[in-house]
Amino acid sequence: MFSIPNLLTSCNLMFGCCALVSLQKGNFDWCIYFMVLAGLADFLDGFVAKRMKQSSELGVQLDSLSDVVSFGLVPGLIAFTILENSQQPLQWIPFFGFLLTLMAAFRLARFNVNVKQAQTFFTGLPVPASGLFFAGLLSLYQNTGINNSWLFQPFIFLSLIIAFSILMVSRLKILKIYAQRDWIKKHMLLLFAQAVCFLFIPWLGAGILSLIILVHIIFSLILPFRNLQSHSI
Repeated sequence: MFSIPNLLTSCNLMFGCCALVSLQKGNFDWCIYFMVLAGLADFLDGFVAKRMKQSSELGVQLDSLSDVVSFGLVPGLIAFTILENSQQPLQWIPFFGFLLTLMAAFRLARFNVNVKQAQTFFTGLPVPASGLFFAGLLSLYQNTGINNSWLFQPFIFLSLIIAFSILMVSRLKILKIYAQRDWIKKHMLLLFAQAVCFLFIPWLGAGILSLIILVHIIFSLILPFRNLQSHSI
């Protein structure tokens, strides 16, 4: 039960809880730090489990439960917080932020019952990717404010919430990332585009998380068309 991969997964959950507390106390920087740490723990638990050959059903369930908190509940509360501070007339509008939490739960439940998993892509946007996207938006919100950016106007921000909620439960094929030479060589363009995103750190700060994930989604969308063209040639 208390294997190294499972302990790493529990770190994911702990960091998610810390992110929740930080967000409620208004410490947005630490909320983002804890979400990034949760993402790192989420990556490492799977990597270590494969290396140590310690994958288990318990680990799969624990991973999903941790992700619901770190990348479902926390982004939902981030969206709620931003909408609550926006200039909108209806008090119940901020609760739409928790649509991210609901769709994350559905996405993870579908993942757990789907025995056959594709090797090269995810079906639907992974919950950690959606969570980190909204962590990046929290950084942009802190730097620009609700009234100084079109991105956080209620209609635009609600559209983002709905779009990412749909992406999580969609059948869209999202490319998996592997630290392998063949994979890196094949997807060098994607890695280059994501590396370019880091040049915007002086202006965006942790907001580059959103930009990197957006680039990955766009690349996943155009990849089938690129493959189709290569086969036709």
